[in-house]
Amino acid sequence: MRRNVLLVDDDPYSTTQLRKLLESEAIRVDTVSNGQEALSALSIKDYSVLITDLRMPGMGGMDLIREIANRRLLVTPIVTTAFGSIDRVVEAMRLGAYDFLTKPIDPTNLQIVIDRALKKRELQDEVIQLRQQLKENYSFHSILSKNPRMHSIFELVRHVGGTKSTVLIEGETGTGKELIAKAVHFSSEDRQGNLIAINCASLPESLLESELFGHEKGAFTSADARRKGRFELADKGTIFLDEIGDISAAMQAKLLRVLQERRFERVGGHESLEVDIRVVAATNKSLENMVKEGKFREDLYYRLNVIKIDVPPLRERPEDIPLLVTHFLNKYARFGEPAKRVAPETMERLLAYRWPGNIRELENAIERAAVTTVGDTILPDYLPPRVTGMAHEEKPRFEIDLKHPLPFYLQKATEQIEREYITKALEKTHGNVGRCAELCGLSRRSISGKISQYEINKYPFKAR
Repeated sequence: MRRNVLLVDDDPYSTTQLRKLLESEAIRVDTVSNGQEALSALSIKDYSVLITDLRMPGMGGMDLIREIANRRLLVTPIVTTAFGSIDRVVEAMRLGAYDFLTKPIDPTNLQIVIDRALKKRELQDEVIQLRQQLKENYSFHSILSKNPRMHSIFELVRHVGGTKSTVLIEGETGTGKELIAKAVHFSSEDRQGNLIAINCASLPESLLESELFGHEKGAFTSADARRKGRFELADKGTIFLDEIGDISAAMQAKLLRVLQERRFERVGGHESLEVDIRVVAATNKSLENMVKEGKFREDLYYRLNVIKIDVPPLRERPEDIPLLVTHFLNKYARFGEPAKRVAPETMERLLAYRWPGNIRELENAIERAAVTTVGDTILPDYLPPRVTGMAHEEKPRFEIDLKHPLPFYLQKATEQIEREYITKALEKTHGNVGRCAELCGLSRRSISGKISQYEINKYPFKAR
């Protein structure tokens, strides 16, 4: 990216010489003759570096640097001065100047100072960009919604932010529960620690205990060193327990004790550790129904259910679909190209579909359409068949061509059968890959490979 440099000097000869030394394929140089003109230029264009003389008619260099600091303008100032003005240089650097150049300016020294200033500016710009991304990603603006129920959730999160209360988030898969958990964490200015997340359904009980509470060296065969668990890592921050409804009865009992006492021991250890954390739990199941069915401890449920947030599915907030579609089209636009637009008939299909996989499924559909559409307009044909209602049409039979050997068609038939079998197994197991693998009689790795090979979207089944 070409960087902009602004030269401020009332001596035309000096600015002309500096411009010749600086301008290149990487640097574009503009010139003005006083501080007031420099402020005007800074207000309409982004400059990485400003090089200013100290003595100029009207607003001089010292006043310019002071005004840049007061307005918090994103530019790195460098001053030029004669040998007799070192005291003024010291004052300028105290006000925010990055470095100085003595007149007559040495070209080698000029290049060194400019290179250092541009590298510093690049790092500062990166930090600003990361902060802005953090703000956008975890603020309410990234949870896009026009829905009144969602706005009530945003208001509740704002109120919860300043407390340590435990939060339980319930909602179907793909509704954005993790985003809300992040919003709860980042809404609290008092929380100095990190947000530590763990998916409780993704680990067997033996590993889950170690992940949550940590372990001592020698606690089990592969424990060759002490390891901190997620609770310990979340001290002074927030722990996010995703899919809390899938933990075993034994783990429920251990978790209850931690929530009651905010104390625990590492696996294989005897030292009791105390933590200051906020607990946010999420599930795509109804814990209340699980309590009635005897599948979830009632006392743990009440410990978790202090502040409850019910996230509505996408089908109950259709007014958000155009908003989300626009957001995802911008997100998946090709670099240097404008975002694609959606044809009216395509939007009708998007609004008519029930979205069992919620926002996650919508994002996948828009990403696919944005990538595969050749022109600038997405037509219904570029949406997944399940969205357009074409998913259940009769599959064409194989056209036998004797140019291909029999094993070729046996392989194609096998692939079709595998795809249909795995799809039905995912539907039966609500998208759980581990249980799907057991049902198919294959290893988890094998079934994951085939799901990827056949491009089967497992997320819609999780909401059924």
